[in-house]
Amino acid sequence: MTANHRTPPSIGRPSRRTFLKATAGTGIAAGLAATGTAQELEGGEIELGGLTAGWEGRSPEDIAGETNPTLSLSSGETYTITWENVDGLPHDLVILDDAGEEIVGTEIMDAEGETLSLEFEATPEMAEYYCSVHPTTMRGSIEIGEDDANNGAANETNETNETNETDGEDVAEDATEIIGEGPTVGLERVAEGFVSPVGFEVAPGEDDRYYVLDQPGQIYVVEDGTSELFLDLSDRMVDVGAATGGGFDERGLLGMAFHPEYRDNRRLFVYYSAPLRDGTGIDAGDDLLEEDDDNETVDNETDNGTTEEGDDGGEGDGEEGYNHTAVLAEFEATGNFNCADPDSERTLLEVPEPQFNHNGGPVLFGPDGYLYWALGDGGGANDDEFGHVEDWYAENAGGNGQDTTENLLGGIHRIDVDSEGDDGEPYAIPEDNPFVGSDEGLDEYFAWGLRNPWRASFDGDGRLFVADVGQNLFEEVDVVESGGNYGWNVREGIECFSTESPNDPSEECPTETPADVRGGEPLIDPVIQYPHQVGDETIGISITGGYVYENDTIPELQGTYVFGDWSDSFGAPSGNLFHSPVEEYEPIAGRTEDELWDINRLSVANAPGEELSRFVLTFGQDNDGELYVLTTARYSDGETGEVFRIVPADEGEEIGAPENPITPQAEETDDEEETANETEEIGNETANETVNETENETTDGTDNETVGNDTGNETIGSSETGNETANETENETDDGDDGF
Repeated sequence: MTANHRTPPSIGRPSRRTFLKATAGTGIAAGLAATGTAQELEGGEIELGGLTAGWEGRSPEDIAGETNPTLSLSSGETYTITWENVDGLPHDLVILDDAGEEIVGTEIMDAEGETLSLEFEATPEMAEYYCSVHPTTMRGSIEIGEDDANNGAANETNETNETNETDGEDVAEDATEIIGEGPTVGLERVAEGFVSPVGFEVAPGEDDRYYVLDQPGQIYVVEDGTSELFLDLSDRMVDVGAATGGGFDERGLLGMAFHPEYRDNRRLFVYYSAPLRDGTGIDAGDDLLEEDDDNETVDNETDNGTTEEGDDGGEGDGEEGYNHTAVLAEFEATGNFNCADPDSERTLLEVPEPQFNHNGGPVLFGPDGYLYWALGDGGGANDDEFGHVEDWYAENAGGNGQDTTENLLGGIHRIDVDSEGDDGEPYAIPEDNPFVGSDEGLDEYFAWGLRNPWRASFDGDGRLFVADVGQNLFEEVDVVESGGNYGWNVREGIECFSTESPNDPSEECPTETPADVRGGEPLIDPVIQYPHQVGDETIGISITGGYVYENDTIPELQGTYVFGDWSDSFGAPSGNLFHSPVEEYEPIAGRTEDELWDINRLSVANAPGEELSRFVLTFGQDNDGELYVLTTARYSDGETGEVFRIVPADEGEEIGAPENPITPQAEETDDEEETANETEEIGNETANETVNETENETTDGTDNETVGNDTGNETIGSSETGNETANETENETDDGDDGF
């Protein structure tokens, strides 16, 4: 018997309010300048290409080839902007005033190759144009001539916000005020040739073999530098990245854990994304968000994968509009432990996912012997899109992070896989789970209030560290305890969050739930937090969780939490490695910046600029406590995936620039290199969201990113890993919203 958790759909449309370039109340300037230069444009036709990496200037000739070109217009002249959807992801084109309010714009459109036109009269108030779905990377300035007061308004706004003297508060002007300089480490390559290696596991009792999870659906066992196929699940999964020809996707093979008694019982547990399965949607109920009058929901039955074959060979008919099904399943290894039997699958849990992103991913056993599984909030921006339910906080629309009764999204779950449930479920519920014997939440919940947990680990003291990918402004690490509420979507990090203005949140919001909501529990703040941007420097856009280093091979890291960030750009691979000294911890709400743990950046010896120049996908830890970092230089195609052991600086090998990395556009220009400094709220995530998003296929004006899934399979040869097939997918992504 499979446990089915059914999710009620909800539809809402947040306003297209400003993406302000400063974070009030935190001293963080988050401004992003356009990469193009001002061009003199007379009234007439303007043509742009719309793709996640940035607006592509096409016509007139003086903006051709520019990324996010500045449009210098004449007040009173009439213009028509015609833009083409280049990548098949959801985009719109909106013109904003200098306060970030919408003046005029098109609808969201996600049909690749289709065009929309916007006719308008230029006015002095116009300051910027952007895509409301991808507001960080797809953003350019407008300069209005014949009005000195407004000419260059966007540039003046940038300068003001980079100084950020709002309310007379002190401002961080340099990223070094947030991120310190840590030690230099070396890297030793132990495996390569993967597509997108998102997991690293070591089985109990096996000290010389490592297991690598490749996002398209393969698990490889690595021994003596050789990779052999251990288990291939691609035949029952969504086709990761196929709809965009290897584009960004947060679905796939996302997590694995070996049973603590694996050498005796051969059991392992895997989390993967399947096409939408029967029975994993539900009828509309009373807790749904009201549909906005402007919201036009598109029938996703075909494009959303609902007619694809599931693992039983049958067609799925889950709830219309949902994207896929999150599956937690058990498998058994064969006699010699060299592979797992794909026919041994025993499904434990199936959870419908409304969007392609924010899937979470961690699967791990705790020191208590129970299995932990972390899920994201269901995807899209703000936690208020299709498939996101109402919660107790009326100021924000949504969301799944604060709800504990309607679905399992936005939380960490703990189950007993060594027993069966009272009604024949393939697992039992630990008696001390928070909601056992209560009607305030589903029994599986261990903790909640999470957006997109991308990697989790226990340290030697039994503390559970969870990296939670943020949205527009902050990334965080939480120390998670039973019954803890970690704030999303009321708070982002230690700051307030607003679904209406996610880049300009209010300064006041609750630090606990009302007394009639689970007894007035605190919204526990993270111990580690960093902003996406300080001044003109991007720190990162999608956190990648790691481990507490408890070995003595690298003394400078001992007793610190080692983690990373997927990339400081959605368009070019530029991940970062960090560490944070572990301090005493108390689960408190209202934590101040001074109470956050310090963060230091790790430099990489023998690498260009002492940087990785790769997307940081995940970390691993072997049975000796040594740490590994897994990277790729593309999204979900190619063979650029690598596994590195982190070693002392003087033991590291030469790490050159990756071959065939992803580029922001098919035809790269000098200006596009600057695009790499623009952040796309991605999500982990993985990237994690890892980076940043698709939202449900609607034509509304939400920050949602959903893409209609197209289907398509590509065969990818991998000489290093033995990949025979890497199915690349059906829903496109960007997240990063977040992709992440």
